[in-house]
Amino acid sequence: MNKFINDALNNLKSSPLKVTSQRIKIISILFQKGNSHHTAEDVHRLVKKKGLNISLATVYNTLNLFSQHGILRILRVPSDKFFFDTNLKPHHHFFCKKSEKLIDIKNSDIKLAKVPKPPKGRVISSVQVFVNLD
Repeated sequence: MNKFINDALNNLKSSPLKVTSQRIKIISILFQKGNSHHTAEDVHRLVKKKGLNISLATVYNTLNLFSQHGILRILRVPSDKFFFDTNLKPHHHFFCKKSEKLIDIKNSDIKLAKVPKPPKGRVISSVQVFVNLD
């Protein structure tokens, strides 16, 4: 088992979520190649390819629970797709419209000259930049 899978399993175990065999299998698939971006449909295809009997609805529910509990980050890209990002460190993304793929950009590679002041009573929790590619 690789470090990414171990870290994700530790995050699952320290969350209030129940550790089930399906959740362990989904984590193993998501984190097998380290940091990556997947749609729920991508994950479901990988689950089926491994010969596992996990429904698309279960995959969606599991990914959403993982994002709510800090195991994954959910990203909505300009094409109205949702991606689940295994990289929890602050970073930005290129989004290729043609291939509908995300590519990580290091946080240090983006320099923001000014961030607008948030509306009254609000606090900025993070800034994400998507650079769209044709």
